[in-house]
Amino acid sequence: MSRVQNAIRGLYHFVRQTRMHSDAYSILEERPRAGSATGWTSSEVASRQHRAFRPLLQDLHNGCPRKDFLALAYAINAAKERNPTIIELGCGSGWNYEVLCALYAEPFSYTGLDCSPAMIEIARNTYSDPKFMIGDATATDLPDRSCDILISGTVLMHLRNYEKAIAESKRLARRWCIFHTVPILEHRKTTYLRKLAYGQETIEIIFNKQELERLLNESGLKIVLELPSIDYDLNFLLGERTSTKTYLCAHNT
Repeated sequence: MSRVQNAIRGLYHFVRQTRMHSDAYSILEERPRAGSATGWTSSEVASRQHRAFRPLLQDLHNGCPRKDFLALAYAINAAKERNPTIIELGCGSGWNYEVLCALYAEPFSYTGLDCSPAMIEIARNTYSDPKFMIGDATATDLPDRSCDILISGTVLMHLRNYEKAIAESKRLARRWCIFHTVPILEHRKTTYLRKLAYGQETIEIIFNKQELERLLNESGLKIVLELPSIDYDLNFLLGERTSTKTYLCAHNT
């Protein structure tokens, strides 16, 4: 299969997933209450998301990795750690472990953590080598400086207490934090949404870029690298083009 055909196939999968698995968007006027829109813990969502990623991972192994997979591997490489210990918060069913095995050339140790028992069960049944744990990305039971590289894996956008999640990420990392596939906009203030993800109600946060960068700095993190991640434009809803970024950050304190 040619590179052009692979690219078209990857775009097809992205468009198909977006249409099938995220819909019924609405804007919330204020930050949602604790315990609201908790669809990500549903076992049905875990199964549907896991199935949705299998063709994307097959494309990866066929030489057509999706843009967000490339962004994550590039950020890990840019940290220049030898044999790094990696923790991912919001690991889902563990697909980023498979992404790094395919795209990151150095040895590494990986632990995945997710709030959904169903996600962790699938991850454990799919991947035998890494460790997977149930836990809260805003307050884990892990000790300070548990890893060389902390990945916040496409989860910040679903956490109403995202400030605590950023602080927890910094606490766990000896130096490096990667905030992966964060949806951003340039002009509108940080905006809270409700949507259906894989048929279940969830919340989603689209971050004002300047507000997010200021928060990272105030949390003691310096942005070292900013990479384009997966295309995600909610202009139809927000009246402004949105995108996603993957940020490699280092401790500045």
